Amino acid sequence: MALVLLLVAGCGAPDGPDPCAPAVPGGAVTTVTTAATRLHVTVAGPPGAPPVVLLHGFPETAATWRAVATDLAADHRVVLPDLRGAGCSGLAPPGTDAYATADLADDLADVAATLHLPPATVVGHDLGAMTAVAWARRHPAQVARLVLSGGGVPGYGLAELGPPHLRTFGDAPPGAVEAAERDRLRAFLAAFTRTPAFPLDEAVAAYGPPGRLDAAMGRYRALDRDAAANRADPRPLAVPVLVVAGGAPDLTVPTVTPLAPARRVVVVPGAGHYVQVEQPAAFAAAVRG
Repeated sequence: MALVLLLVAGCGAPDGPDPCAPAVPGGAVTTVTTAATRLHVTVAGPPGAPPVVLLHGFPETAATWRAVATDLAADHRVVLPDLRGAGCSGLAPPGTDAYATADLADDLADVAATLHLPPATVVGHDLGAMTAVAWARRHPAQVARLVLSGGGVPGYGLAELGPPHLRTFGDAPPGAVEAAERDRLRAFLAAFTRTPAFPLDEAVAAYGPPGRLDAAMGRYRALDRDAAANRADPRPLAVPVLVVAGGAPDLTVPTVTPLAPARRVVVVPGAGHYVQVEQPAAFAAAVRG
């Protein structure tokens, strides 16, 4: 029974990293019960300092932000949730495939309310950038500004400009990708990261338990729903937007510009898609700026 509970909670194999550990050394871990699930959240930095919320993508967890968060925690209240279905957070409600950005944004609204956060700087990478935009659209009083990296906005060119796996994963039936890749999970995840800076052992531990990889694929299955919701509400974003890009072309810039024509862009030399793990000091400096 204890082993079953560990797997349900999302903790990985005992010989690998623990996805339930704090994402930042010295950070405090809390569980926030939302309207639909529960989120595993690390909080670090001085109470009362300006809040920064860091949202991960795939195959990331909150731990991917460790170096950036440690830097920012010197003078910010840093909040690092494992998003719905990832890390040590709960899955979508049984019988649903509720991994759209609207679902994740509503989770985050509950986190902000539970932690009594003032309007925060919300930083999103990859699929987390899409969720950050949805949070700012659905709950504007909670988001003071956006920092986006490596993630386009569905409905504004993402399908046309994005890599082929967006469509491949999005079209795969629930469970199909996990069934096909479970026995070669490390190689499957390594094909995404392609940088020695990425914490691959942590990703393998986080996405290894049953249902975890399929939950991640649920985000891709939801992209068409995200696109339809975004096109139905073309209001511009009401907050300042900064894009932090690596040297490679970043989908964020062309797809967020229709919603934020005044967005600023910082390009970090010597980094690719995973700017926050390849050049964490430069990423943290861009957020501070």
